[in-house]
Amino acid sequence: MSAPGELAALKTLDPSTGADPHGQRARATLHQILTSPGPQQPIRRPKRWGPRVAIGTGLVAAATAAAVLLPSALGGDRAFATWTGTPSGLIGSARTDASNACRDNSKSGHPDYNNQLATASTAIAERRGAWTLVVLADQRGFAAVCITDRSKHLFRDQFGAIGTTPAAALPAARALTPITLGTGSIGDHDLSVATGLAGRDVTAVSYVSTSHGRVAASVNAGQFALWFPGDELLNASKSGVPVQVTYQDGSMATVRLKL
Repeated sequence: MSAPGELAALKTLDPSTGADPHGQRARATLHQILTSPGPQQPIRRPKRWGPRVAIGTGLVAAATAAAVLLPSALGGDRAFATWTGTPSGLIGSARTDASNACRDNSKSGHPDYNNQLATASTAIAERRGAWTLVVLADQRGFAAVCITDRSKHLFRDQFGAIGTTPAAALPAARALTPITLGTGSIGDHDLSVATGLAGRDVTAVSYVSTSHGRVAASVNAGQFALWFPGDELLNASKSGVPVQVTYQDGSMATVRLKL
C-alpha cells in the first residue's frame, strides 16, 4: 500500500484535478515517486550467530552449527530438554570418542594450536543428558573446551573455546581462575558457561541458578567446568558470579568468579 505522501503526490498526476499530466511539475513528481525508496521498513537486525561468551586470559571462543535438515534425519536435543544439573562422568569408549572429537574439531578450527592439542590430556569428560563437555589440558596453561550435542546423527552442534592461560593467572591452592565465563549460543538457544583452573585443594564447585537450581561442576586435574541452558551468566564476566567451593579438608566457602 502506498504511503499517504505518495497518494497526495499521485493526485498531481490526475487530469481530473485540473493538473497537466504532461507538465513540468507532473514529470518532476513522477520522477520523485519512481526513484523514492518507498515507505520506511522496520530495521531487521541480523540474527546473532555464535557465542556471546566473555573470554579472558587468552581463550578464543568458537561455535559451529548444523545445516538445516529435517529433525528426523538429524535428531538432536532441542532446547536442552535432556540437560541435567548434575553431570555423570564419561568412561570407556564414550570418553575416548568425545575426547577425540573435541581434539579433531579444535585442530580443524584452530590449527595454530595443533601441537598443544596433540599432547593435551583429557582433564574433564562429562555428560549432561545428551550433551557432553570435554576439557583437554596440559600442565602449561593450555586448555580446549567442547560442549556437544551427541544425540545428533549428522552435523553435531558444538560450542568451543581454546587458548593458553598466562602462568601469572594460575590459581592458589584454594582459588579458582575462570577462563571462559559468560553466555554463548548454539543455534537459537543460549547457554551459560563457566570453566577454568582450580587450585589443588579444591574438590567441588557448584552454582545456584535462579532457573535450574544447584548446578554441580566437574572438577578434575586442576580444571573445573559447569554450564547450563539460558543467558543467566550474560554479564558475569564484569559483575562476577558467586560459586560454592568445597576443599579437601571438608570446609566450604563462597568464591566470586570474575574476569
